Amino acid sequence: MPDEIKCKVVTWSEIDHWANMVAAKMEKSGYAPDVVVGLTRGGWVPARILCDQLVCKNLFSIKVEHWGITAQTDNKAKIVQELEVDVRGKKVLLVDDITDTGDSLRLSIDHVKAKGPADVKCATLLHINHSKTVPDFYGIEVKKENWRWFIFPWNFKEDMRNLIGKLGCESKDPATLAAMLKRYYDIPTSKNVKATVANHINGKGGK
Repeated sequence: MPDEIKCKVVTWSEIDHWANMVAAKMEKSGYAPDVVVGLTRGGWVPARILCDQLVCKNLFSIKVEHWGITAQTDNKAKIVQELEVDVRGKKVLLVDDITDTGDSLRLSIDHVKAKGPADVKCATLLHINHSKTVPDFYGIEVKKENWRWFIFPWNFKEDMRNLIGKLGCESKDPATLAAMLKRYYDIPTSKNVKATVANHINGKGGK
């Protein structure tokens, strides 16, 4: 039988709400970054949203890898694409979607600080309070006992494919697979889930 993993499918409305909370906290603190750096892949969309809300046009990225297959770490965070822009003397805001272990964010903070900025702060939409790194700004805090694997819209199909694979089920019946996703991963059987399952069965989900 597959391992049970509690999941939470995140909506765009929730993302908008959490990003508004982050921006409001930043504005209240008086912090206005010169540069926003998104941690790809998960932090790229939140970083762009915050750029719009903070009226900051300077958006760049670094790529950190830590999570491999959905809800399974690669054990050690590593930077695979460095920050390739001069941030000396600049106020930098690092953005990710969520802090879980906190390793990716800590590695990124140290990497950017080595570039000689005036200041480095970080922001996430969600902060799980067992994280070893606490963001300067975040939307909401998730208690460690309420941990979920958050399925964001920008990795929905990827996560669904991986979770279906974890089921180890050879059934080609969409209803059966959708029911198993609900049972083992607490994923509601929505139209989007049904369509993704059907596409996976028919080989239309991509790689």
